[in-house]
Amino acid sequence: MPTIETIDLWIQSNVLDTKAWDESTKQSIAVTQASRNINRWYPDIELTDEIVSYQVIWELQALDPVLKYQKQGLKHISESGERIEYNIRDVVAPEVREILGSPLFEQDEEVAFVLEGGTLL
Repeated sequence: MPTIETIDLWIQSNVLDTKAWDESTKQSIAVTQASRNINRWYPDIELTDEIVSYQVIWELQALDPVLKYQKQGLKHISESGERIEYNIRDVVAPEVREILGSPLFEQDEEVAFVLEGGTLL
């Protein structure tokens, strides 16, 4: 099971942009949250420092106020003719998705649309 110490060592040794991790005052909570989310999305995998580290950084970066707006479903902000558009941000870190594939909640959605044992007339 990854710990704050092993996550810190992995991040410092493998990641160029460590700002979100270095500036966090809640690293312990970030590790716990990332581990819990990965366990929920990928229940059959063993947590490694690499996987948890990528997710920790991704979730800490989401504390940026702009990303909080996205999480709340805000599509754009307009003021004095200036407009900022937001794209939907994936909850799974891109590196985690690349290593582990689609999370369980996406696989469940794909299975939900499969009809078995019937015929459409």
